[in-house]
Amino acid sequence: MTVMATMTRSTTIEAPVEEVFDYALDIRNLWVIPDVGLADVQQRPGGVGSTAKIFNHFLGLHFEMTLEILEVVRPEKIVLKITSNTPDRPLWTLTFEPGEDSTTVTMTGEWHINVPGIGATMEEMQARAHKDIVDGLLANLKGKVEPLVAA
Repeated sequence: MTVMATMTRSTTIEAPVEEVFDYALDIRNLWVIPDVGLADVQQRPGGVGSTAKIFNHFLGLHFEMTLEILEVVRPEKIVLKITSNTPDRPLWTLTFEPGEDSTTVTMTGEWHINVPGIGATMEEMQARAHKDIVDGLLANLKGKVEPLVAA
């Protein structure tokens, strides 16, 4: 039985679901994190197969990861995967639920770190460590889309 750590965060954006979805489908718009670089963005028609390199430094170490959009169900869901040379390969799912004049965006991260003895602990640590990051991603999405719709 495979157990993995998950973390889920949501926000409500005062904008139609199609506009929120289209904005988030562009990796350059979605993956905005302080102190994290984004390069070599390859956007594909429809989103599936779009990729970007992510660069980060933590505790003096340089990390390079690849972000890829694996699945798109318009305008309901975007699934992304991050791969790197570490055992940490989270899967991210964004869902878009339309409201009357708004959209609720929910982002769930899933970790399965296959390291005997400490994998489960590492998964839980990663889930906790990403809460503020995901809150920032969602706040950025809200802060960028709402003014576009209001204009």
